[in-house]
Amino acid sequence: MKVFDFTNGTKGEFLAEAKVVQHTGGWLVQKNGSTFKVKLTGSHGGPDDRWSWVSNAGHTINGENVNIRPEDFGVEAVCFCIGEIFHQWHPGHPEAESHWCWHVIGTTEWNRNACKAGVLKATKHA
Repeated sequence: MKVFDFTNGTKGEFLAEAKVVQHTGGWLVQKNGSTFKVKLTGSHGGPDDRWSWVSNAGHTINGENVNIRPEDFGVEAVCFCIGEIFHQWHPGHPEAESHWCWHVIGTTEWNRNACKAGVLKATKHA
């Protein structure tokens, strides 16, 4: 999979090829005893793209979990596409729909600054 710089809040320079992730973390984070749902704001990519912020992502190499970390690419945030997701057709809608699934991961500092800048939005989760 291709990994891109996302430090400026948009898909930037191509950084590297990486093994396709096998797992991603969620959108919920804990802070001071409260749980917050974190979402990526704004529009990214084309109409068939779905973008989300995730707390982590990775794969297994020789039985060891290896996480995708922005620091490993020399940037504060990265984005990558895990592929095209197809939706089952439903009666009355025989055409299959699909979208490209993009994820963003930032460093702790980038996440804080992105919330302040409005790139990410954290809302209290009940």
